[in-house]
Amino acid sequence: MDLLLKGMVKDEPILVVGLIDTDTVEKARVIHDTYPTATAALGRVISGSILLSSILKYGQKVVLQVAGDGPLRGIVAETDWLCRVRGYIKRPHIHLGLKEGKLDVGRGIGKGFLNVLKDLGLREYYRGIVPLQTGEIATDIAYYLNVSEQIPAAVSLGVFIDSDNSVKASGGFMIHTLPNLEDEIIGFLERKLKEIPPVSTMILNGLSPKEIMEEAVGLPVEISESKEVLYHCPCTKDRVLDSIIVLGRKDIEELVIKGEVLNVQCEFCKKEYVVSQEELSSILHYFVSHN
Repeated sequence: MDLLLKGMVKDEPILVVGLIDTDTVEKARVIHDTYPTATAALGRVISGSILLSSILKYGQKVVLQVAGDGPLRGIVAETDWLCRVRGYIKRPHIHLGLKEGKLDVGRGIGKGFLNVLKDLGLREYYRGIVPLQTGEIATDIAYYLNVSEQIPAAVSLGVFIDSDNSVKASGGFMIHTLPNLEDEIIGFLERKLKEIPPVSTMILNGLSPKEIMEEAVGLPVEISESKEVLYHCPCTKDRVLDSIIVLGRKDIEELVIKGEVLNVQCEFCKKEYVVSQEELSSILHYFVSHN
């Protein structure tokens, strides 16, 4: 079972979040038929959005968008307060080989921007955007948290892909230092983070999310929250029909005149919907009756 844990370091003002989402990222790989570099990039963005969801309240959700000039182009992941996540990548069939023994996600994404949207139950989304620092995702999320939300944080993400292209390990952790933390402890954390093995290695070695959290900070962690992580897409025919209204009266009128049906595929789960002539005519009637 994929799991997100949240907790505090014992007797210190340090918030820690740990995540293993191997099955979730593997499901995304299968849905989108991603090649290794694309799998690693999509997996990191999915994991990053799940870590960011740890600070959401009831009914809220966060959308993480990465847009770059590299061959992968763009990646989107959306996670709600229950850790239900979905995502997609614009160019899934990209593989660039290795750089220093790791999949070259940074080159795949290139230069661009990290965009964070939060649905906080208000009329408008909260939006934060920062330029990508490395394209490796974890560093970019930490930069966003520090700059846009004034949250001093360290983030680590990892995806390990096997020789058969399947995801064998995926997860990450986030450390958020709260006010009044002593400089000595901050120095200790900085040294510790330089020494620990990659997240994917820890997962492959059988560490649990709690063990990863304690390995990251080098101190005991008291868990306050535990959530199961699931790949879940809430798309429905009704939502598809609502989205077609955005096309506008003219385009819908043309489809009705031509007598065509409309085939729509969800970007997140690849489910296909067929919108009939009767349904298109009904949407057109909506425009007529509201003008």
